Amino acid sequence: MPSPVLLLVPLLVATSPTPVELVFGGDVIPHGEVKTVAEQHARVGAVPPEGGVAPSLNHAGWDHVFGPIADVLRTADVGVLNLETPVTDNKRAVTRELLFNAPSAMAHALAAAGVKVVSTGNNHARDQLPAGILETLRHLDAAGIRHTGTGATKAAAWEPVFVEVRGMKVGFLSFTRWLNGFSNPKDAESPHVAFVPYAVHRLHRGIGTEEVVEVVRQTAARCDALVVLVHWGTEYASKPNAEDRELGRAMLDAGALAVVGHHPHVLQPLEGYTTKDGRRGLIAYSLGNLVANQGRFYAHSPGKQGVEGDKRDSMLLRVSLTRPQPWEPVALGDVAVLPVWIENNAVGRARKEPRNIQPVLIDRELEAVRERLATLAARPAPLEADARKEQKELERRLAASEHRRERILRMLPQGFSVASHALRQRESSGVLAPVSTGLGPSVATQSPP
Repeated sequence: MPSPVLLLVPLLVATSPTPVELVFGGDVIPHGEVKTVAEQHARVGAVPPEGGVAPSLNHAGWDHVFGPIADVLRTADVGVLNLETPVTDNKRAVTRELLFNAPSAMAHALAAAGVKVVSTGNNHARDQLPAGILETLRHLDAAGIRHTGTGATKAAAWEPVFVEVRGMKVGFLSFTRWLNGFSNPKDAESPHVAFVPYAVHRLHRGIGTEEVVEVVRQTAARCDALVVLVHWGTEYASKPNAEDRELGRAMLDAGALAVVGHHPHVLQPLEGYTTKDGRRGLIAYSLGNLVANQGRFYAHSPGKQGVEGDKRDSMLLRVSLTRPQPWEPVALGDVAVLPVWIENNAVGRARKEPRNIQPVLIDRELEAVRERLATLAARPAPLEADARKEQKELERRLAASEHRRERILRMLPQGFSVASHALRQRESSGVLAPVSTGLGPSVATQSPP
């Protein structure tokens, strides 16, 4: 087997034509506390003159939850996340610790944040029963979000999504290796989840690893570039399973350009892999959580690893696809990550301070904290009591953010890059241009306007 190698090109070098940029995020889990945060930040407009219900101004508060990363997703050609929940407006939906449901407002907020494709093939797809699978797909369709991994039939569950970007046809295929002990129905015309069970559930209705590799081979032949989104691995494990490594590489050999994994709820390593036919491929074994309420009691303690905080470590993965000439095959271009930390003030918040849960770009956070500390340091000594208190809190945040950033970047092998948080926008000419982040002196846990 060839040794894993991934050659990178500089982040801001554009070939001709312009590369297609994909941005991938981790698991979106609407724990009850996350839904409460959205509710607390909901804003409504005026009641219409004809009467009725006042309209929401920020998708029932969900714009706040996704606010700090929305500009990253919007500047990508295709933003992709794992939707680890059914989406239904059933007021009688049963939810508890391991049984999820999200309102349709969340789907519309995801679309507004720049998400264009979601993976629905995961172990929580059936949390609201087969009817919930169908309602989820209806809400995603209404929001304009493409989806893959579940469907009204077995065939539909395995149908990939194809997105055309500047003449490049990019495919996405999703499946899960876990289904929380459930099996697909016997009737192939009933709602299904794309399922490739591990040996422990081999008798449950799904397909085998050899079959899914063939599905990947056939799907790759239908597009210019294929990304496989797979729900696999062991929860809270920092390394992938050996059999998943083998499957990931087999899918790249079968024609996929990248495999992006979810489910462990913590980050796992990125891997560059050179296929048997000489192509460069990428496997991200787990992108961790993106929005969740796990690890809420973690507090940084100097000198300690802070393993409990791993559940709040995340990243956005930027992958560009290049084709210098129309007759050439599409290949991986630059690959880089933006370290992300899930802000969660479950502990240490002031009395009556509302809960807050948001994914935050760590490098943006560090820049804002350092700027504010520099401002305080420039003041005449001695500082007022309030300023000293703020300075101490900022120093604590700085140490914690630096520590979490270091733990996140240990998942990157040599040769991988950290993307600048100075975002890019696409001008009418199609050329990538740098833009100002517009950051003020406060720490970076802000909502969109």
